[in-house]
Amino acid sequence: MITKLLGRLSPPPVVAERARPWRLQSQGYVAFLGGFAAVTTIALMNADRLDVSKRGRALIAGAGLLGLVLDVLILDVVMIWGTGMDLGVHTMLSILLVLTVHIVQMGVQRPYDRKILLLSRGPDHAPMWLAGAAAILVCGSVEHFMLTAIRG
Repeated sequence: MITKLLGRLSPPPVVAERARPWRLQSQGYVAFLGGFAAVTTIALMNADRLDVSKRGRALIAGAGLLGLVLDVLILDVVMIWGTGMDLGVHTMLSILLVLTVHIVQMGVQRPYDRKILLLSRGPDHAPMWLAGAAAILVCGSVEHFMLTAIRG
């Protein structure tokens, strides 16, 4: 009888609440400033927050990896074959490529984001300041050193 009474008085089990997702458009800043590795890391973390399917997460990772490989190939064409293209042109092509990868990754995440308003702010989306800055500093630095090592 006491256990029945205690069972009635005990609080219901707490269901873990998912972390709020980041705004999809904000990931573009990470792409522009941090590169392929940084934006792919943030997109995969946000995909977890949005509960994106495994296939969608694989597409996000694949787009980031493909973009990085294409960027290295463009750098090889510029440096090895001496096409007359300077590093400023490579940087511009790299930024265009990383923004294209971001658009693909954003397209994968978009159906899972219930609050898809442009520049949506408020309680529906979490701030991305710390995670974005960390991704830019860590992943962007690693990518930069890798490309510098390839460039020689």
